[in-house]
Amino acid sequence: MSGRLSRRALLGAAGAGVVGAAGAAIALEGSRSGSSASGIADDERRNVVLIVLDSLRADHVGAYGDGAVRTPNLDALARESLRFVNCHPEAMPTVPARRTLLTGRRAWPFRDWERWGGMVNRPGWEPIAPGADTIVRAFRRQGWWTAMVTDNPFLGFSKLYEPVRRSPHRFVEIAGPAGVRRPLTDVPKAEALRRLPAELRVAPYVDNVRQYLANNGLGRDEREYSCARVFTSAAAALDAARRVQRPFFLYVDGFDPHELWAPPPAYMGIYADPGDVPIADVGYRSADYMSADELARLAAGYKAEVTLADRWLGHFLDRLYELGLEDSTAIGLVSDHGVYVGERDWTGKSDMLLHPELTNVPLLIRDPDGAGANTESDWWATTVDVPRTLMELAGARVPSGFEGADLTPLLRGESAAERRRYAHGGYGNYSFVRDERWVYIAANDRSYERLYDRRADPGETRDVAARERATADAMWERIVAEAGGTPPPMYGEPDWLVDPRTSF
Repeated sequence: MSGRLSRRALLGAAGAGVVGAAGAAIALEGSRSGSSASGIADDERRNVVLIVLDSLRADHVGAYGDGAVRTPNLDALARESLRFVNCHPEAMPTVPARRTLLTGRRAWPFRDWERWGGMVNRPGWEPIAPGADTIVRAFRRQGWWTAMVTDNPFLGFSKLYEPVRRSPHRFVEIAGPAGVRRPLTDVPKAEALRRLPAELRVAPYVDNVRQYLANNGLGRDEREYSCARVFTSAAAALDAARRVQRPFFLYVDGFDPHELWAPPPAYMGIYADPGDVPIADVGYRSADYMSADELARLAAGYKAEVTLADRWLGHFLDRLYELGLEDSTAIGLVSDHGVYVGERDWTGKSDMLLHPELTNVPLLIRDPDGAGANTESDWWATTVDVPRTLMELAGARVPSGFEGADLTPLLRGESAAERRRYAHGGYGNYSFVRDERWVYIAANDRSYERLYDRRADPGETRDVAARERATADAMWERIVAEAGGTPPPMYGEPDWLVDPRTSF
């Protein structure tokens, strides 16, 4: 996004006048006819489903990893898709990544950021500017029926994202990590306390865990988990879309397998003895508050939640096939970032540990004609490529403001128009660039920097920045060039404070 977004602009644009103006634009552009830039005639336009799974590491998907995590439905979708193995989000975590995915524009390097109430105090955490084009609005004004289903705490519940919720024909918010589906008093404090390491047995952790369990079937019935309700509602949206009898765009955004992790016993039993999973802090040195046994159970709990999310994704995909939509529907699936479950002595996320556990995510692009199916690409893909690519696959006109590359030539075995030699992006006050040989991570004021040689050190554990000064300087210059100048320094306090109504 470009330009400075103020609270006054957002609140002023959230009124009926802006909605009315948007409606006029929809009517005007929807009346056009002909063919899209991709050459697909209007009467052959395709449906599109964009699926976002939060905190899903690429190495925890069977099609990417070693098979230690059971993801049969993701693997089946991968067999029908082009699988990108070098996908690294250009902006992380949750809210910055979704700004990229929805607007088709880079969010990094987070210039002109200001703190917003109800958002994490990190650069990039802000609403989408009123009137800014999004993939939802672009599809809608070109005649697609549009729907969004999510349990994301910010998209679904933050007042700042109300304009986004108004943009599709149908919006379904699911109470899970946020919202109140059942009162937290339904869950005894003991249920929360036994899941929390001793250092975290303080408010608001206890009540947050109680509310999470209350909203998610008390940790017992998988049909009550928010991921099950997200994909069940998304399947119902497919039924509604089919009745409309015109192309549709469906955005499905599931917060699982984001922590907290309290999987049903049957899923936990796949990876460890059934029982409670300790609650991890969102970003903390694991040795400071977890024993080795707790850490092992945490890692098993994450795997169990990945398998749970995969099972309900399968429910949704089954319905798509039952309705006979597979031959007319393009599918994109991506995550916003990964998560640490003990690697590098860390749990949760960290804006300075920009290694594959956090930055390498799955990206699957499924062409309904089968192009690129069951093949792999090592092209340096990123989240900003997804909106343009899906609109091209659909036969829609891509808004002029959309950035990113069109990945559809890669589906056909051709070269992408844009040549990329590396991935880059950022998280909070830190930026990264990685290529086939080197990984460079630095604070935006360069007070912290690390350089790793992937050939000699594939695990990225030995910093060689002091020894390889010329390489470190060259990698920093790549960051500066991609950012259009030195990335901005940190604004605000370096905390993880979130409005307690939308946190856990």
